[in-house]
Amino acid sequence: MKAGVSTFLDLSRWVAAFLVVINHARALVLADFGALAQHGSADRAFYLVTGLGHEAVVIFFVISGFLVGGVTLDRWLMRGPDLRAYACARTSRIYTTLVPALVIGIGLDFTGLHWFDATRIYTTLPTPAIASIAAPFVTGMNVTAFFGNLFMLQGVLTPTLGSNGPLWSLSYEWWYYCLFALAIVALTSERAWRIGWAAAALALVVALPLALTLWGFVWMLGIVAHRWVYSKAWRPAPAFGVALFAAALLASRLTHGIAAIDTSLAGSFTRDFVLGMAYMVALASTSRLSHALPLAALHRRLADFSYSTYLFHFPALLLLCAFACQTFGLRFSQQPDARGLVCFGVAVTLVYAYCFAASLLTERHTARVRHWLDAHLRAQEQRQRSVEPTGAPAPKT
Repeated sequence: MKAGVSTFLDLSRWVAAFLVVINHARALVLADFGALAQHGSADRAFYLVTGLGHEAVVIFFVISGFLVGGVTLDRWLMRGPDLRAYACARTSRIYTTLVPALVIGIGLDFTGLHWFDATRIYTTLPTPAIASIAAPFVTGMNVTAFFGNLFMLQGVLTPTLGSNGPLWSLSYEWWYYCLFALAIVALTSERAWRIGWAAAALALVVALPLALTLWGFVWMLGIVAHRWVYSKAWRPAPAFGVALFAAALLASRLTHGIAAIDTSLAGSFTRDFVLGMAYMVALASTSRLSHALPLAALHRRLADFSYSTYLFHFPALLLLCAFACQTFGLRFSQQPDARGLVCFGVAVTLVYAYCFAASLLTERHTARVRHWLDAHLRAQEQRQRSVEPTGAPAPKT
């Protein structure tokens, strides 16, 4: 991968994860902007930056489309589809970290529910309202929700597990992986099989919620970006691409709170799609760089645990805040004064340390899990072939 593109992706991954964490930390620790005692320029800037959590998820979608869809499409166009390798890669990438995140996350939630729920944060909707909490967390703390999240049905048939609301976007990505594979195999397989693969893809589109499939077009922007980066087509200068993305990021944030957009599926999608297109342009523009961005090694290290950060942070952050409220007499939704900002900074620092430690036990072992899974499936396939009757045609994979 081109050095400029690679480091820009690393930078984007860890910054996006950081924006999600500080967005949730600010929502829990500090008061909403409308409830501030004053609205100075520093307050506006702080709340603008810490309000970019949703925009960060949009960026994650485009990055996923680039790294999964774009890279896989190029490989399959050259060598033909390899569903076993694709399934191993996607399953190991998602589940090596997800399974521990589900188990530990619900464990933290039950700890908070039984020992640190003096504020009733786990069992009721808080007053004043907190943006990150749409329903009482206890409603998603059950076996049905656990297995629903395990099989990527959160937002489809079940709520997200406990307090871990960020899991909604993971189910979106999983189903994009599935739809992408079905669609590409339908386009590249032998004619006799094309209708079956295409029908499976269409059935999945019909079965999934409209919003999930609609935001798939944002994910597909990553595929377009990958094709663009490795084509001979014109690409804008990096300064222009980054400036365009920054403008789209600002416009997206400033239009949140406009009811006509927030309550409209078409309006919300258009806003996110425009932001995704701007990020696509910025990503393509970095391919014109002849060198990596500064601090490339640091960006890589921080990006290496961005997925763990996304999956692990919220239950820990919530428990930490509930513990502080009950033990030290602090409260949710503080004013962003010196004490409030110190609480915010401490919460973010502790949660990041926890997420990094979690990544050492989970995400860091993804490649090992992928190799084991691929070897296991290869061995199973060879055993099946060895017991086939002589002269029987080998099935196509």
